[in-house]
Amino acid sequence: MRKRIAVLAVFFTAAMVRAQCVSTVQPISQPFSFPNHAAGPIATDGTILGLAKNDTSTSSPAIFFAEFDANLNQITAERSITASSINGATHLFWADSEFGLFYQRTDATAMLQRIDRAGNPNGSPIPMPHTWSFNDEFDVTWNHALSAYAVVHSVTFGLDRGLWLSLISREGNVLTDVTITSFEAYPAQPRVAAFANGTVGVVWARSGPSPATFMTLVSGTALNEIDVTERQVIRPRMASDGNSILFIFTSPKTGGGTELRYVIVNAAGTIKTADSSLMSGSGSDIAASSLIWNPTLAEWALVYIDATIGLNVFADTRLRRFASIGSSSQSDTLLSPDPLHSRLSAPFPIVFLANGYVASIQQIGPDAQGSESYLVRLCPFVATAKADHPTWRPFAPVTFTATGSGGTPGYSFQWQFGDNESATGTVVQHSYNVPGTYTVTLTGTDAAGAKSVTKITVTITTIGRQRTVHH
Repeated sequence: MRKRIAVLAVFFTAAMVRAQCVSTVQPISQPFSFPNHAAGPIATDGTILGLAKNDTSTSSPAIFFAEFDANLNQITAERSITASSINGATHLFWADSEFGLFYQRTDATAMLQRIDRAGNPNGSPIPMPHTWSFNDEFDVTWNHALSAYAVVHSVTFGLDRGLWLSLISREGNVLTDVTITSFEAYPAQPRVAAFANGTVGVVWARSGPSPATFMTLVSGTALNEIDVTERQVIRPRMASDGNSILFIFTSPKTGGGTELRYVIVNAAGTIKTADSSLMSGSGSDIAASSLIWNPTLAEWALVYIDATIGLNVFADTRLRRFASIGSSSQSDTLLSPDPLHSRLSAPFPIVFLANGYVASIQQIGPDAQGSESYLVRLCPFVATAKADHPTWRPFAPVTFTATGSGGTPGYSFQWQFGDNESATGTVVQHSYNVPGTYTVTLTGTDAAGAKSVTKITVTITTIGRQRTVHH
């Protein structure tokens, strides 16, 4: 049975359609319940959700695929993708007209399985180029501008040893295949993201006594290599908003523990923000799980692990949302709307569907036990502001009303009226003495610390004022 945590009305800005967001937890697999097909990577076309499921009860997981509606109800039967793999599905994308699912065959070769809009496998699995071995690393993204998958692959054995970037069409044809670098040491920790103009950014590390991490921008066959950091890089993640790539990684702190750091690079290869500290956790360690750019809300969404003692001990999985680094509207809360599941991991990128963030969360047990996994949708906290008189006269009070939705109920509100005056509260009044147009800023905070900032304008004018008639 689907567990509904709450029904929350979400009102976005005037540019967005009024819609309802329901925070939801949908069980996918439970321990000692078989078949035990755990929730894996997800993708959406904006209407439906595709989910890859992995059979965690075996050491070479079979992979299945099913579709869910916007309320996380399963709407198609599970389709078998492959009877065995190394570690289940690794990546899933909506490739503009179909799903593309990636996994590693039991001989380590990365495979692409096309899946149509109805959830049916389309043709046979397609092997990715180059030789593959068990020490190889790879990452994939969908490049909308080029209508191709960008596959970065560290080849650790054979004649083509090195780091390669391949652009692969939906049909599996190799469009471009370039060497990023040749190297003798691994791992390279490759990550890939694409700009709106089709340029691909590849981050990779060179091992050795003096660690260094680079970003190579690839446009056609032209390469532009940038030194992004000489710190130790752990669990790198990155994403693009179309114009820039945000690269986030874990690095040791002086005195012990770890922190998240970041670098921002634009499509021209200019480092907009050099290696800088992003945040520390509440305990000893912190690590990014995934990072996406959400164009609907124009914000970054970072899923990270906040660990008290070590990344695998007493660690909460959290979601941080921000329009830009250091933005006053930064929001941070548990990823799962049910706090009981806060310690489950979210190893795959989240998506935005039906005005909420949807994630696949899991805890994998021993083979005999199976997995515990869920699909969850978290409705982001949104604050809205309303003035009873958007156009009014001097010295007459304007009543402002704040409304909160989503997030964790228990909202507080801070008002800035645009004339150096401020107030707190759900309903407040303020008078303006001087005619003009004022920008009113409302900052809302929910019980979990999530923030939402919205702005409205009020115009104060003497035109059309009612006059007293004397006889």
